[in-house]
This record gives sequence, C-alpha cells and structure tokens, in this order.
Amino acid sequence: MKNIYLLLFISVFWVLNIHAQVFQSENFDGLTVGNVGTDVTGAVSGQGGLFTLDNTAQNSDFQIVDDGGSQGQVLQITGSENDTGTKFVWIGGLNTDWGNRTSGNDILEVEFDFFTGPATTSKNVFEVRIFNASFETLGGFSYTPENKTLIGLGRLDDMGTPTLFGFNLGASNTAIVLNENTWYRMGLAFDKTTGNLIWKGPGFYAGIATVDVGADPIEVDFMVFAGTLNTVAFDFKLDNYRVRAVNTEGLLGIGDFKTDLSHSVTLFPNPFEDVLNVSFASSITPTKMELIDLNGRLIKTITPSSIDNNAINTSNLNKGLYVLNVYSAEGKASKKVIKK
Repeated sequence: MKNIYLLLFISVFWVLNIHAQVFQSENFDGLTVGNVGTDVTGAVSGQGGLFTLDNTAQNSDFQIVDDGGSQGQVLQITGSENDTGTKFVWIGGLNTDWGNRTSGNDILEVEFDFFTGPATTSKNVFEVRIFNASFETLGGFSYTPENKTLIGLGRLDDMGTPTLFGFNLGASNTAIVLNENTWYRMGLAFDKTTGNLIWKGPGFYAGIATVDVGADPIEVDFMVFAGTLNTVAFDFKLDNYRVRAVNTEGLLGIGDFKTDLSHSVTLFPNPFEDVLNVSFASSITPTKMELIDLNGRLIKTITPSSIDNNAINTSNLNKGLYVLNVYSAEGKASKKVIKK
C-alpha cells in the first residue's frame, strides 16, 4: 500500500458555503422497511431512486431496516457468505446534475454515516467510490470489518500510468482503526479544477493531489466486495447520505445533514385532492421536490420555478400515500402526504 498524507489547515473549510447545491440526499426514514427494490440488474430503480446491482442476484441483500436507535431507518447491504459476489448501490442522475451545476461549484462533496458492526471474521470489504465517465475511480473510502480499518482511495501517476492506491489517513501515515458497533460520519471531496482529493472523519482530515485534474464525477456508488477465502456474511449499514457541489470545501461543517428541516416545510391541506400547497421557512431555499410512492418509485419531480404560488398540481396522481422530499442547500426534509 502506498501511503501519502497531507494535512489541510485552511480555516475557511469550516464556513458554510452559501452556494452549495444538494444533488442527492437521503436519510431513508421516508422509505418502507423491506427490500430496496425488485431488480438487481441495475436497470430499474427501487425505493428512493436507489439502483441495486448484484451478480449473485439477491434482492434481499439490499434492505431498508429499522436500526432500533437514534438513526431510525437505514440502508443495509449484506455482503456475501462466500468469496464471490460484488454488490453496488447508487442513485442515478448525478451526471446530469453535475453538468447543470452553478458556475464555480467545481467541488463534489460526499457525506454519509456508516456503522462499523461487531467483531467478525468476514473478509467482505465496504467501499464508497466517486466515478468519472469512464468509470475510473476518482476517489473513495475502503473499510474492512475484519480488522475495522479505514483507508482512502485515490489515483496517482505510477511511472506514467494513472493508478488507484490506498492511503493511510492518520497522522504520520498511521492507520485509522475504528471502534466496533459504532456509527461514524465520513466526508469525501473531489475538486475538478485542481484534482485534489480530501478525506475527513474521526481522527483525520487529509488529502492528496491526484492525476484527475479536469475530470467530471458522474456517479457515487456504495460497494461491497467478497474477499478472498471469505466464508462469513456481513451487514453494512448506511444513513444520512448527501452529495452536493460547492465552490469551497467544507466537509462535515456547519449546515451538516443532521439539521432537522421538517419544521421548515409546511404542507396543506393534508389529506389533499388535486392541489397540494407547500410553504417554506425563510431560512431555507428549496432546489427541488420529489413525490415518491409507497413502492419507493419517483412519481414526480418539481422545481420551485415550475409551480405557481407554491401550489403543486397533483390532478394526474392516483389516490394514496406519498412522501414529498424537499431538497435545499441546507439539507433535506421528508413529509408524508395523502391524496384522497
């Protein structure tokens, strides 16, 4: 493993970026406990717009589960019980959102919570990766539950060839070893303009200059690999996922995902008939809204500019229960609504 470490001491990293654009945001609380979807070929999205791909073809390996604690509902990916199988989860559309980003927002930030799990002999490996249009890895994290170690992933020039390396993230190139059965929040940022890659989390704030100057990120995937000689399955749990574009890196800083925005969004009447009215507190600026049905399917995408006086026309919707996701630079709110 090649080890490179770079501390970043720029105070502006802690300042909330008012130009942030949230592209993807999910806390899984508005979804239904059970399988994420019914397709594991990566062709059809399931709940929350999540795509799943599994070359061992098991829908049950991708679940929305109740964590039973403060996390609420979370995404669970079950790693293989043998030494074969690779599982992928992602939300589509990032390439389009990135292409339509505000000028100057050339830094992609990925933030998420994940659970380390109990002691295990499983050799499954969990990774988060940012991909470019050629599906080369621009950056990521890699976690091994057997020894609870976390490393960074990034590409450097290796004798003229761009090559993916793993990086120890602790001070003086030391390994990051996490506690058992603990939730941690992680942050990863890729700067298209400079090629810089930054990792942030418990006990580390590190970065490198990669070879990928000018590259466009088009997808973020959660991945589980079955390790060599693996014989034990392992459940990986994720929560509070967010992807955004900013002009100044500010990972895990002010305006973090955990801010509760539910009180900042009001819906009326509820139940409603053909028109659903929505109002927002002055403290948030909505960027888009989504109506999701009980099966987690995206039924309607609404931009604030496309509605009159904050009234959403739902005359083409069937009667039933829906979840309205409201996205903003400050985070996400999910509200259950009923059409009668």
